[in-house]
Amino acid sequence: MGLFIWVFGQSAWATPVDVGQAEGRGDKPVALLSHLSVLEDKTGQMDLGAAMASTGWAAIAGETLNPGYTASRFWLKGTLYNSGAQPVTRWLAVGPARLESVDYFRLAPGGHAVLETILSGNRLPLDARPVTAMIPVFPITLAPGEQMTFALRLHSRSAVDINPELWEPAAFRQQEGFDLMLQAFLVGPALMLALYALIQGWSGRDRSFLLLFGWICLAVLYSMAIQGYLYRYILQAGGAWVLRAPSTLGVLTNVFYAAATMTFVGLGCVAAWKWTYRIVIVLLLVGCAWTMLGDYRAGAVYSNVVVGVFNVLWAISMVDAWRRGLPNARLFILTFGVVWAVQLVGLLEFHGILNRGWHAGLGLSWLVELATLLMMGALVIQRSRERSTAHAAIQQALLDAKSQEQLKLEHAVVERTQELRTALIDADEANRAKTDFLARISHDLRTPLTSIIGFAELVQTAGQENAERGRIIGRSARHMLAMVNDLIDYARGGEPDALHSAPVYVHALLDAVVQEGAELARRRGNQFSFRIERPLPPVLELDAKGLRRVLGNLLDNATKYTTDGRIELLIDCEGEAGIAHPVRLTFIVKDTGPGIAAKDQQRIFEPFQRLDTARTQPGTGLGLAIVRQWIERMGGSLKIDSALGAGTSMRLEVSATVATEDAVSRHHVADIGAVVPSIDGSGLRIWIAEDTADIRRLLADELSSLGFTVETASDGVSIIERMTQAGDARPDLVLTDYLMPGADGIAVLLAARQYLPGVPVVVLSAIPQPASASDDPAAPEFDASLLKPINLAELQETLMRLLGLQRLPPVVDASEVVPLVDPPPQACAVALALIDLGAISDLIDWADALRSEYPQCDAFAMRVRQLATRGDLAGLQRLCSPTTDEACGHE
Repeated sequence: MGLFIWVFGQSAWATPVDVGQAEGRGDKPVALLSHLSVLEDKTGQMDLGAAMASTGWAAIAGETLNPGYTASRFWLKGTLYNSGAQPVTRWLAVGPARLESVDYFRLAPGGHAVLETILSGNRLPLDARPVTAMIPVFPITLAPGEQMTFALRLHSRSAVDINPELWEPAAFRQQEGFDLMLQAFLVGPALMLALYALIQGWSGRDRSFLLLFGWICLAVLYSMAIQGYLYRYILQAGGAWVLRAPSTLGVLTNVFYAAATMTFVGLGCVAAWKWTYRIVIVLLLVGCAWTMLGDYRAGAVYSNVVVGVFNVLWAISMVDAWRRGLPNARLFILTFGVVWAVQLVGLLEFHGILNRGWHAGLGLSWLVELATLLMMGALVIQRSRERSTAHAAIQQALLDAKSQEQLKLEHAVVERTQELRTALIDADEANRAKTDFLARISHDLRTPLTSIIGFAELVQTAGQENAERGRIIGRSARHMLAMVNDLIDYARGGEPDALHSAPVYVHALLDAVVQEGAELARRRGNQFSFRIERPLPPVLELDAKGLRRVLGNLLDNATKYTTDGRIELLIDCEGEAGIAHPVRLTFIVKDTGPGIAAKDQQRIFEPFQRLDTARTQPGTGLGLAIVRQWIERMGGSLKIDSALGAGTSMRLEVSATVATEDAVSRHHVADIGAVVPSIDGSGLRIWIAEDTADIRRLLADELSSLGFTVETASDGVSIIERMTQAGDARPDLVLTDYLMPGADGIAVLLAARQYLPGVPVVVLSAIPQPASASDDPAAPEFDASLLKPINLAELQETLMRLLGLQRLPPVVDASEVVPLVDPPPQACAVALALIDLGAISDLIDWADALRSEYPQCDAFAMRVRQLATRGDLAGLQRLCSPTTDEACGHE
């Protein structure tokens, strides 16, 4: 529903207005209400003709027309004439700015025909108005001696307070500029206060300043909305939001003011006022939602009633707060008293209870804004003083407390320093003893394991039937050595060895890991599977030692808790395979074991922490702790996916860099010991095709040292050309790299089968290769495939098998046949005691000391050292025990 007002000329109560008189052209406007007639259309259905014919026209009583919130439409009518000799233009301004619809009609003589219609009001966009202004303005031009009748129809869902005036255009713009300047003068300091309150509230986490900031900003917006500046400069599209803004912003302003009053005055300490203010705030928020989203007129009436009640309660609460001596109560009463009184008058005017009379020309709106600005400034200053005083008091209290604490600390530091000095001395002694113990135990544990690994290599090279057993012993010994290293690293209390990233053959590294994992799985009846999802680059730069240790620990942990199940190792690679490009390696170790509860999935990575289900399993409890430590050092990540009864999946991700084969620093694993018998290749010829110079030189040197005649080629094209010219100088075996420029290993194989029938061809590759050169069953096959880096023991075994060679008999160490000179009996007694203790490292030290003290016993000392290195305690017992009259101690 709306409010309409029509103004018509030529009635019994309307008097014509002469726009040509001198006083009408001054700076002051001409008030028109006393010259107009009014008709109230309570139905809101009258059109222009029905209104003109109505008998309900009446004179306007008083200087105002303020029916308040009403659903009626109003018509006003009046007459203007120009008694001057010049044309006159005047602007008919109809205020206030909150009127929703103001329609202007210029009537023909007689008052029945419409000559001109202009629509205005804040329901329309600003640019649709005939004159761009905050209130509806209609330009009227009269020729000399001309008389015209006009009509106005008005309605609004907001409070109706009609004030039509006749202005000279220049005077209207001058007054508009003056009002804008005065508004800017009041808004500018208010915004500065708001910014200061925001900075203080945000930096000091002060709720009072933040409330003050919100209140000032909303008060400024409310003032702009009620006076039309919001519509004039921001919401120029008009419509519902321009209508709803004044009441909505006014209610929100009162909400923040109520909250600020409670905080500044301290009414929250009084239970009655705390709950009263909270109830008022809730009621105000309901009114805010109502005016913003619901029936605006009903919501505004409700909100104004609540605001009026709040004003009464505010006055009573301030008097009570003053009586109670609460802070800032007097300040609020003195600074907000004028605002309180004017706001009550404004509420009465809004509802039509009070018409503008004696106070109409006092400019109370500016007085309210000025008083509000002064109050805001006073509150900011007062709050700043309170904060400054409180801050100073806190600083002084802190200084006093610090002085007292400093005195206590000085006495405590003296006592504690003495205690720490004593404790440091004790700790140094304990650390020295621990270091000595670790050095001794490290040597004693590693020495026999080194001997086991050496003998495993001897077994591996003794023959084909024992080679696999030797490899199993070696892998187990190296696994035990890794566990010993883990234990010593943690016992030392420091960080483990630093990372050593270097180019390595990836598949050779994975082959060793897979063999170890398969052996671990076999021990407990598990099936082991291994799969590479996407091709891996042949050579990557990474920490091979750390990665192998991590994967070994994960596989060992998976096998340890899985019986008659399945262990699976999945490997994937993401990233561009170009040289020097980074790639992301993913390793997934899955098992079908008992699984791990969610609450235990982090605890298992702590050192020496073991679950209840793992109490009966062997191990030190350091495996997963070492895994996490090395993963952190490698910049990787480890995720666990497990549930009780559903197995466990460990997902490891690490970064690496693609490298070239030339960058590999070592192209073979540790060679077998010097005591291992080698093969004799005398009279046999081997051709080698290898594009990497270091590997080519290594193979040539090793095979030449075994008696073979070696010819080398730097690529496949050269070796194939040599085959076509072989003649009688045929090789007995061809070694070829798989990936070479020009012609690869398959091309060399096909050429060898064509030009050198019957000659074995062995392929060397950084990537595991099938025996067949293609998927065709009839295609030729390699006679053997060796994985890089080259294992010289495996190379010798391959040559023995393909060429039918035998190993040479071992060379007898001359020291074993040299007569031994026994040491004195007291020295033998020390050696026997060390043998009983199994102190291998001490026996080696004893042998070194024996050589220095008794040079004639050099051969005896060398024999002791040799047996100790092998871990042969029985042999040491026989050597050092007296058995005859010419026993230990006699030459």
